[in-house]
Amino acid sequence: MSTPRWTGYARAQLLLSWRVFWRNRRSTFIGFLLPVLLTVAVAAPVRGREIGGVPAGAYVTVGFVGFALVTSFINLLNGLVARRDDLVLKRLRGTEVPPSAVLAGQFGAAGAVLLVQTVLLGALAVGWFDAPLPADPLLLLLALAAGFALFALLAAALSGLTPGAEAAPLVAMPVLLLSMFAGGVATPLASLPDWLQAPAHALPLSPVVETLRTAWFGRAFGTETWSGGPLPVLGTFATWPHALGALTLLAAWTAGSAVLTRRLFRWEPRHG
Repeated sequence: MSTPRWTGYARAQLLLSWRVFWRNRRSTFIGFLLPVLLTVAVAAPVRGREIGGVPAGAYVTVGFVGFALVTSFINLLNGLVARRDDLVLKRLRGTEVPPSAVLAGQFGAAGAVLLVQTVLLGALAVGWFDAPLPADPLLLLLALAAGFALFALLAAALSGLTPGAEAAPLVAMPVLLLSMFAGGVATPLASLPDWLQAPAHALPLSPVVETLRTAWFGRAFGTETWSGGPLPVLGTFATWPHALGALTLLAAWTAGSAVLTRRLFRWEPRHG
């Protein structure tokens, strides 16, 4: 199939998924409003404090940019399972629309929502919580794109294990809770109990959040605590070497999720 035709099919799927997202109040709340509301609720009380040499409110807000990936994962999981159970995916696969264009459209709509969230949370961080402008925008975009790819693939993989739409929240809840409380979103991982720090650093969201903060603030994040002093300021070309370990872990998670997606994703209902 020619590239223009594939692009046209993917664009049509993207626009359809975009409209469905905004018309569904539940998906709009979870996928768009929840990270913003939680940011305000969690970051506002620590406004005026510092962590690692940066404003604590801004530190938390950037963490919730990473958390938006998790809410995107939840909506993708719910959407894929619902479309599968309604036989939409099966019917689309029986047409001339390439399967890759179907998934690209679904993922593209979720990615567009994430970009809007990132701009909104970024404006909140700079305008209310005194964050500077991102020190390394390219690294920031890479972390965001790689994190989105990981959680999109993870949603596709876990949708294959989800028996039906009613079970999707039960599948998503452990990912949500682990990411919220052990992914470094609102509290530094170094402040967790010693026995929990290594597992928490290995979670898929942790390297994303760490890299987002390193890119935004230009500091060597990863070892900060609430009671510790300022972290070292990284030079222009030092943010990437510092983030290499987190990016490597992120790449490993993404590769594993891609393998699982290939093996587990289903186009037809599990019960039929």
